[in-house]
Formats: sequence, C-alpha cells, structure tokens
Amino acid sequence: ARQRLRTAPIYPHHSPTVPSGPSRSGAEAIWTDNMLRSALSRLTLTARPAAPTTTRAFASNRSKRGIYAGKDIRFGNNISFSHRKTRRTFKPNAQRKRLWSETLGCWLRFNLTTHALRCIDRAGGIDAYLLKTPDAKLGSIAGANARRMIEAARASRDPS
Repeated sequence: ARQRLRTAPIYPHHSPTVPSGPSRSGAEAIWTDNMLRSALSRLTLTARPAAPTTTRAFASNRSKRGIYAGKDIRFGNNISFSHRKTRRTFKPNAQRKRLWSETLGCWLRFNLTTHALRCIDRAGGIDAYLLKTPDAKLGSIAGANARRMIEAARASRDPS
C-alpha cells in the first residue's frame, strides 16, 4: 500500500527533518531531505526593510503603511449624562495625498495625517522630512521605502 506523504511546512521552526510515520526506510530519508530543500527554497530573502521599531506602545498597521508622524488610533469612552461609559476610538485625520519629491523628480503618494503634513512643511519638503526623521519616530514602512529611494537617487547623482 502507498503511504501518503505530507507536504512540507512553510514555517522554519517546524522542522521537516524527521519523517512522519512508523517506518524509516531509505526512501523516506530521501523524501525528508527533499522536503527540507523545498521548505528552504520557499524561504525567500528579499531586500524589504524590517518593520520599523517605534517608541509608541501601540502602532496600528495603517500607521505603518502611511506617514502618521506619531499620531495613531487612541481609545477612550463616550460618557453619557448618566455617566455610563461606552468604549470608542479616536482616529487620526488621515488624508491620501501626493507630494512632490525634488530628488526623485516625481510625485509620491501617501496616506498621511494633517499633523504629518505640517511636519513636512516645517522640514522643507518630503525629502528633507524623510531624511531628517529617525526610524523610531517615523515608524512607517512606506516612509522607510521612500527614504531608501531618495538616498539611492542622491548617491547615484553625487558619487563623492
């Protein structure tokens, strides 16, 4: 009778080196090596930056995808006349905007808060804001990607 073979797990902490089932014949040992190779081949390493570390206690996924300049969803209560408390959220004033990058010479589209817009104006543009702001304060994958593009463009223009 043919044994049904399990597919390789895609998680690296689930070790596929030990075959499942009672018998450990040579064919199954080869199968586990192939299984290990296929599991390792699925673990592709890309050049994406790690998720930014923030100093905030809570950072929503939405704030990581845009430029929120430290603002995020906060939680509180609606308090009625009878002092009954009902849980609610306070959401940041996020807008979809496109900003001109002097270095790249093109428009960059971001979800950003009105506070972030004021910070960008104060810094002197999106390029200056992204280059000045440290990673911990930026806390944004989209901002980190745009910063890398700006740094690469500046490095290619100015080899010295």
